[in-house]
Amino acid sequence: MGCKQSVVTVTPLDEPSKVNALSLTTDGLDANNFRSITLSKIHEVNHNTKLFTFTFDDPKSILNMKISSCTVLKANIDGEDVYRPYTPTTRPNTQGYLEFLIKYYPQVPKYDYQPHKFKSLTLIAGGTGLTPMLQMIEEVLFNADDTTTITLLYANTSFADILIKGDLDKLAQKYYDRFKCYYTISSVADTAEDQAWTGERGHITTSMLEKLIPMPSNGDDESIMVMVCGPPGFMRLICGEKTPDYKQGEVSGLLKQVGFTEKNVFKF
Repeated sequence: MGCKQSVVTVTPLDEPSKVNALSLTTDGLDANNFRSITLSKIHEVNHNTKLFTFTFDDPKSILNMKISSCTVLKANIDGEDVYRPYTPTTRPNTQGYLEFLIKYYPQVPKYDYQPHKFKSLTLIAGGTGLTPMLQMIEEVLFNADDTTTITLLYANTSFADILIKGDLDKLAQKYYDRFKCYYTISSVADTAEDQAWTGERGHITTSMLEKLIPMPSNGDDESIMVMVCGPPGFMRLICGEKTPDYKQGEVSGLLKQVGFTEKNVFKF
């Protein structure tokens, strides 16, 4: 299931607990401008779950999100932006605040990226699987000495589900020689959107991969790397899921069909 766009920027809790938020409508959240909200309360639900309450600067503001819509939290930790998707537990049109029920999971080791390690880096994301890709994009592009090129293929149910498209497009324009960004959606809302959409359509296929992303010269080609993140069904389609103990496991799915192996695929 896709989720409606909403982006939240959170400052560390040891600083003034201010948050910036972005959503599709203009009320408590806004699609086009960052808004400040405040972390006002943390309630410990049990040994590994907490309820976080954020208040709007204007106590009369309402939460203008639909049921099951999600946000992307962005926190600057030790000088790096960290992104996480969460769905508020608060009902739509609630006045003055929104809440998130967040469970703590043991830290799973992630990818230790090193500049110049690859000639090209492909990021394939589905829905909120974009969040770790944003970190990777910034890590590469913001290092002027890193010559690695990046291709992002981002799949969503609809145009409305695409997270921070404006920011991604700006990066693609600014770093046009290093960053290519492609979108694919499964449906359009109306005739106008159908006529305006210039991206890819439908689920990712082998032909789409072969058209848009760099291909390995052989299965052992380690000059390129593909990183994949998305819901379970998406992972099964693209590359296969991780093992139950969170190891990478074998590569399957579309990437295997076009020639990728465990040597040039990483699963978030």
